[in-house]
Parts: sequence; structure tokens; C-alpha cells
Amino acid sequence: MKSVFFIFSTSFAICACPFCAMAATVLEHPAVIVTSTRLTDDSTRLPASVSIITAENISHSPAATLPDLLALEAGVATRSLYGNHATRASVDLRGFGAASTQNTLILLDGRRLNDLDLSAVDFAAIPLESIERIEIIRGGGGVLYGDGAAGGAINIITKQPGRRATSGSITASLESHQSRRLDAAVSHGQDLFAANAFASSIDADGYRRNNKLKQNNLQTDLRWFHDKGEWFLKLGADDQNLRLPGERHVEPGASIDELNNDRRGTGRPRDYAKQNGGSLTAGYSHFLSATQELILDLGYRKKNQKAFFDDYDFGGTFANYYDTDLATVSFTPRLKIRHYLFDRPGTLIAGVDYYHSQYNSDRSLNSSTATTPVHRLDVNQTSLAIYGQDTSEIGDRSLLTLGGRWERVKMQAHDDFNPGAPGGAFGSGAPERQSADTQHMLDLGLRHRFNEALSIFSKLGRSVRFATIDEFFQTDSNSFLQTFSALKPQTAESLDLGADYDQGNTRLGVGIYRMNLHNEIHFNSATFANENLDPTRRHGMTVSAEKRLTENSRVTTDYAYTRAAFRSGTFAGNEVPLVSRNTGSLTYSWTSARKLTVSTAARYTGVKRFDNDQTNTFQKIPAYTTVDIKLMGKIETWKWLATINNLFDRKAFDYGIRSTSSSNIYNAYPLPERIFSFSLGRDF
Repeated sequence: MKSVFFIFSTSFAICACPFCAMAATVLEHPAVIVTSTRLTDDSTRLPASVSIITAENISHSPAATLPDLLALEAGVATRSLYGNHATRASVDLRGFGAASTQNTLILLDGRRLNDLDLSAVDFAAIPLESIERIEIIRGGGGVLYGDGAAGGAINIITKQPGRRATSGSITASLESHQSRRLDAAVSHGQDLFAANAFASSIDADGYRRNNKLKQNNLQTDLRWFHDKGEWFLKLGADDQNLRLPGERHVEPGASIDELNNDRRGTGRPRDYAKQNGGSLTAGYSHFLSATQELILDLGYRKKNQKAFFDDYDFGGTFANYYDTDLATVSFTPRLKIRHYLFDRPGTLIAGVDYYHSQYNSDRSLNSSTATTPVHRLDVNQTSLAIYGQDTSEIGDRSLLTLGGRWERVKMQAHDDFNPGAPGGAFGSGAPERQSADTQHMLDLGLRHRFNEALSIFSKLGRSVRFATIDEFFQTDSNSFLQTFSALKPQTAESLDLGADYDQGNTRLGVGIYRMNLHNEIHFNSATFANENLDPTRRHGMTVSAEKRLTENSRVTTDYAYTRAAFRSGTFAGNEVPLVSRNTGSLTYSWTSARKLTVSTAARYTGVKRFDNDQTNTFQKIPAYTTVDIKLMGKIETWKWLATINNLFDRKAFDYGIRSTSSSNIYNAYPLPERIFSFSLGRDF
């Protein structure tokens, strides 16, 4: 830890000194406390493809979950296995398919939610009512937030407590498939103290059999203000119990078609996953002057996961039970300086990110043998990064961004293997492994504004992804022995070009990009091993348009073309699986003078390759379009809303995996058909 404080102190001194003399020149500029984002105050001016979803956008959207809401934005694809309140859902920026979770960085108030294992981000633990806004940074974010942002970063910023009086709300919801939900929120402010809390409880049977979900979430935010900043303390807790229905099998040669004949069924009635955890973030924000803000925060997050996957063919001989603890301590001090260079304003953000994670995973045959695990994994990982990004005006109409990040990741992994444990007769232990990788990330961008309405931008970037623990621990495809593999870090170089038009009631944005990747990390289901791929490439375009038709109505449309392909090697020219070339959405909302709101959204997902189809010789996952509609009203302190998701009862699936042993066998995970929901709540 001493080295962390030394590095931060040094970087602070280097960053601050050149601008101390300029402070008197810019004292008239207002101070803004920023603890949840590392972007500049006006992120829409950045030379990058950035979208902002506001709390008003969220309340008017018919999207039922956070991933559904994100999927309405250009270039944001989602993949859901079950559709039960977004459990096990993933978000994909710029076409990473099966590895989307590891290439799209998800943050909550600026802190990483992506863990060092392969577990998906728990979107159901973030109530939509708690969100103030969402920042979507396409093809960027690595310099400010770290590795894993090859496709981009999504920062979910929660509501800060109000400074005056007490307010709150409570809402009860009923939904198809025996789904019940209760949401409550309270905010209190008095003098120099403010606090809020958001709680939710979900009890849902789910569309599929053996897909029952029980989940409880709590988030609190406490703040103490002083004349030059604030102290803050954020607490979070969640508990999830989820049954896993598994796949639906299709094998025409054996006259098996579970996808169409029994899409709600399950072949895995005993599989389940449980997760509970908590988080704490404590910090201090202080204005050293009207132009310099220092933020010191310390975070701790812990979760326990238990999962069971039974063996239904050999009487449980090859079943798997996982009991995993993951604890992460983080220290992320940063400094924000507003400055004037050559009489032009700018903002410098610089800091240190320190993360230390302890991962312990017991892997047994089943829960009854959990005290004698076959494998007991013990992994320590430490990440230390120094970063800085400056955004400055050059000339009267141009904005230049220059940023860099140095990051070092050290890992020590140990596998305590017990061949005498139940289920251990055919296994092996992985030799202990220590590794250290150092990488850098870069951003260079320029935005030029022709007038108040029209601007263009270009950006060059370099991003990095380090392999996760679950990707390192695998079976060697040649010796069939357990090992901690020597996967190389994945790197990517990208170029973005775009234009934005914003005039009166009309907004239009167009962007194109090209990304070359080296050593992309991918799971090969044919060899059951993770590997570094031959060079791959992503390129594409996004188009967004919004028109405010009247004071109370608007229409928005978004489209993305995404091309993900292998650049060389065995599959040169072939498409990367699970990536749709064409996606799009169309939304409309209208609010009457009597506070009745009607909104509807249509979302199109184009065809894509099945997972494990790098040869591109298999059939494709079909395209589909879903339409959602929402009616919302308010009478004094009472509020109600009614929603129909998948209005036209479309049968679809987001994920499927082909068999390598046959040309027409595959497994698929069907999504829910039409869903009705009704909510009634009251504000106080």
C-alpha cells in the first residue's frame, strides 16, 4: 500500500503544480462535485460516441429491465438466457458475442461491477428507480476506468439524496408467470446531512419451468456536506436464489425438437444458483480551490456464489457443485482540475486505481460432499494503474482529448487437488502459477464544431483486456490435465469517426468505427479450453435520431451495423459467432396535459451465427422484432402503470450453441412470450 500512496502523491504533485498559478484567473467558474463519473461536466462535447440516458428517459421507457433499456440505444446489443428480470443477461458493445461481458465494462457510480471471474453482472440488483442517468461510452472508457472496455463502458449513476425535507415512494407490481415485485425509496435531507435508500424484492416463477427467482436488494447513500466538499458513504446488499432451467435440445435426426414442442420445459430440474453479497464505499470530496477537486474513496465488495449442475446421464457421477467467495478491496483517488491553457478552458482528470481481489472456490461433486472438495482454488489478484486524461479547447471551435493509462496486473493461483474426494478419481491438480502483465491504454480525440448545431469528431484508442480466473483455470487440450493456462492479454486499436447535429427539436448522430484486435480471448467449445484467437476485427456504424414532435411527444430511432470477423488464421474472413450485423429500435412517447403517458418501443435483432460456429457452416439464429407498450398515469400522490412486453407474442431466442459432432444438432435458450404487468404506487 505504501507504493500506492507514493505514486498517487507524486502524480498529484505533477498534475497540480502547473495549474496552481492559474487558479486566480478562473475562480468565477462554478464548482461541481463529481464522485460518480470521470467524464467532463459536458460529456456530450467529448470527441467520442457518448449517449446519456436520463431518469426521465427511464421513467417513460416501456423497457422492463436495465438490459432492455440499454438495448434501445444504437450499437448496444443484449443477450438473455431466460428473460426472468434480466438474470444471467449480458450487454454487448461492438460485437464481442460470447465474450461480451468481459469486453463491455459495467460500472455503478464509477466502480467496476465486472469481476475477475466469468460471472455476469447482476442487473436485477440495480432498481431502475434508483438511477439518475446512464453514460454509454462506445469504444472507449479504458483510460479512465481500466481494462475490459474494448467495446466500451457503461456507467450507471444512482440518484443522490435530496438536500431538503423527506420524500419517498412505494410501488407494488404484478406480472405474468406469477411475478411479484415490491419497490420502496426514501430520501431525507436536513442541514448538512442527506441520505437516501432504495429497496426492492422480487418473487417470480419465470417463463420456464425450474426458473423461479427470489431476489432482495438494498442500496443506501449517506452524505455529510461542508463548505468545500462532502463525505459520503454508500452501502449495498443483495441476495439472489435462482433456478436454472438449462437448454432446449434440437436434434432432427432423432425427432427431438424441444425448442418448438416444449419451449417452456426443462431438462435440468435440479440445477440452481445462489448469490449474496454486499458493498461499501466510503470517501471524501474536497475542493482544494475553485478549480481543483480531490476525491479519495475506498471500496469493499464481497459476494458468495453457490451453484449446482447435475449430471442427468450418468447418475450424478459427473455433477458439479461450486461454492465461491470473492472479496475485492479498491482504492481509487483522483484529482480533477479545471484550467486555462493559452487562454482556453480545459479539464484534467488524473488518478490511481488500486484493486486487490481474493478468490476462493471449492468445487465438489454435490452439496453433500462440499466439505471434501475435489478442487480448492485460491487466487490473489492485484491491479495497479495510473491514468490521466486532459480535455482542452484549442481555438474557438475545437476540443482535444489526450489520455493515457499504465496498468499492471499480478496474479498468484493455487489449486489444492484432492484425488480421494468424491468425483476426484478422474481429475488432476493444476500446478501453481504466478504471473504479471503490464499494458498501456491510450486515447486521442478531436471534436470540431462548425456552428452551434453541427460538429464532427475523430478518436484513436488502444484498449486492453486481461483474462479472468475462470479462463485461466482449464483442462489442457493435449494432455487433458488441469492447468492454469498462459493466456496473453488481449489488445485492440480502434479508430472512430462521427458527426452530431443538434438544433432545436432535432438531434442526429452518425458514427463509424474500425477495431483491430490481437490475442482475443475466446472459449473453444470443441477443445473445452480458452485460447488466444488469430487476429480479429470489428467495424461498423451507428445512427441515432430524435425528433421532438410537440412539447409533450417525441420519437427516437437507432440503428447499428456491426461486422465482427477473423482477419487471419484458419477462419480468416469468417464472422464471429453471436453477433448480429443489423440491430435497431424505434421509440415513441406522448404525455397528455393530465399526466397520462403512452410510450412504445420496437426493437429489431438481426440474424447471427450460433456459438461454436467459427466455420460459418451452420444455420443462423433467426432474426426477431419485439414491441413493448406502456401506459402510465398519476393522480395526486398515486401513480400507476401498465406494460405489455413482446406485444405480438414473438417466439425468439438470443443464445444457441451448435454441436460439432453433427451438422444439425443445437441447443437454444428460448425467451419469454407476451408478458403483462401492472404497478400501483404512491409518493409521499
